[in-house]
Amino acid sequence: MKRQLAWLAVLLVSAGALIVSEVTEPPALTNADRVHELAEDFACPVCQGQSVADSDAPVARAIRATIVKMVDDGATDAEVRDLLVTSFGEDIDYSPSRGGLTGLVWVIPVLVVAAAVVGLALAIRKWQGDSGAGHLSDWKNLVLIGAVVVAALAGVLMVRSTTGRDSADSASGEIRLSTRTLLIEAGVAPPMEAIDLYGKVLKIQPSNVEAYAYRGWALWRSGDTEAARSDLDTAVDLDPTYPDVRVFRASQRLSDEDHVGAAADLVALDGLEAAPIVADLLAQTHLRERVAGGLARSGEILAALELLDAGLDSTPESASLLAERGWLLAGTGELQLVELSLVSLNEAVRVEPDNPWALGYRALVNGVLLDRQELALADAEAFFALAQRPTELAALLVAEGLGPAG
Repeated sequence: MKRQLAWLAVLLVSAGALIVSEVTEPPALTNADRVHELAEDFACPVCQGQSVADSDAPVARAIRATIVKMVDDGATDAEVRDLLVTSFGEDIDYSPSRGGLTGLVWVIPVLVVAAAVVGLALAIRKWQGDSGAGHLSDWKNLVLIGAVVVAALAGVLMVRSTTGRDSADSASGEIRLSTRTLLIEAGVAPPMEAIDLYGKVLKIQPSNVEAYAYRGWALWRSGDTEAARSDLDTAVDLDPTYPDVRVFRASQRLSDEDHVGAAADLVALDGLEAAPIVADLLAQTHLRERVAGGLARSGEILAALELLDAGLDSTPESASLLAERGWLLAGTGELQLVELSLVSLNEAVRVEPDNPWALGYRALVNGVLLDRQELALADAEAFFALAQRPTELAALLVAEGLGPAG
C-alpha cells in the first residue's frame, strides 16, 4: 500500500508541475509584440497565401492598423479576434474555434487519453484477477492515479487551447507556407519557370491574386498576350484593390493602345495605398506620362491633364510629370495655354535642372511656339550637354534648328 501511495504522490507532483508550467504567465509582451503575434494568427482575406502580418495588400494593412489601435486602446486578444471574425468570418482565424464541431479538436484528445487509462485499468484488473480486498485497494489506487493523469492532461490541453495555435500548425497554415515559398521562388525565376511556379500556386489556391497578377505579367513579357490579359483581368476581378495588378494591366493596355483603359487602371491605383516600389516603377517607366500622351494624341486632352494632375497630387515635385503637363498644354496651340505651359516647365527645371524632358520641351516651346530663340538655344545647349538624352526628342530639336547642327 505504501508503494502505491508513493507512486501516487509522484504522479500528483509531476502532474501539478506540468500544469503549473503550462498555466504560468509568460513574460509580458509589448504592444508591438502582441500586434505581430495577432497579425500572424489571421489570414489575409484576399491573398489567402499570406497571413495579415506577411501581406502587403491594402486590406491586410487596414487589419493591422485596426489591431494596433485596439491593442493601444487596451483591448484583449479575445476582443480583437471577435471583431475580426465578426467582420471577415471564421476562415480568417488560423486558430480553430473551441465551440461547435471544431471544438472536438480540443475534446477528442482528452477523451482518447481517458479511454486509454480506463482500458489499461481494466486490463490490469483482469490480469490480477478479482480475488481479494488487497486487489480491490490496488484497483482503487489505479483509478485514482488514472483520474489524476487525465485531469492533468485535460488541464494542459485546455490551457493550450486558450492560447491559440500558430498558423503553421493548421492545414491552412501549411498551405500558406507552401504557396509563399512558391511565390518567392517564382519572383527570382526566369519567366517560363516563373509561369509554371505561379501555376502551381493556383492549383493549391485558385483565388491567389498575387499569383494571377504576376503570372499575367510574366506571360505578357513572354509574348503570350491573350493568356496575360485573362490572368490580369482575373486578378482585378478577385481584388480590385491590389496595386501591383493595376500597374501591370495599365502597361498591357498601353501596349494595346487602349489609353482610356490604361488611364482607368492608373486612376484606380491613385485611390489605393501602394507600396513605395509601385511608385518607383511608375517613375522609372514613365507609365503615367506615356498614357497621358496617348490620351492627348487621341483627342482626350482633358483626361490626359487630369491623369497627370492626379499623379502630381501625390508627387508634386515630379519633374517628369511637370514636364509632360507643360508639353501637353503647349500642344493645344492656344497662346494662353502655351504661356501657361511654361509654368509647369519652369517648375520642372527648378526641381530637376538636368531633366532632359523639361529642358527639351521648354526649348521647343520658347523656340518654335513663342519665338524666344535666345532662351530656346540655352535650353537646347543644356539638353545636348547631357550624357543621356531621349533619341526622339533630340531628333525633334535638331529638326527645329535647335540642335548642335542648327
